[in-house]
Amino acid sequence: MVGLASGAVMIARGVIDVNSGDQQQAYEDVGFLKPVHGVSLHGLLVLPAVAWLLSHTGWDEARRTRVVAFTAAGYGLAIAIALAYSLLR
Repeated sequence: MVGLASGAVMIARGVIDVNSGDQQQAYEDVGFLKPVHGVSLHGLLVLPAVAWLLSHTGWDEARRTRVVAFTAAGYGLAIAIALAYSLLR
C-alpha cells in the first residue's frame, strides 16, 4: 500500500506540474519519493521469493512462517528508512 500511495502522490503532483507547463519541475518536485516507492514495491517480489526459497528447506512450517514474518518486519523497517530518507533529504 505504501508503494501505491507514494506512486499516486507522484502522479498527482506531477500532473499538476505538467499541466501548468513545466514538465521538468514535475520530476524535481516528486523525485524525492522514488526511494520509498521503489523499496516498497520491490517487497512484492522479495517476500514471496523468500517464502518460496524456504519451502525448499527441510524446516517445518512454523519455522518457515517465523522467518517470513521476521523478513516482512525487516522489510517494513527498510521502507520506514527509505521514507525517512525521502522526507529528510
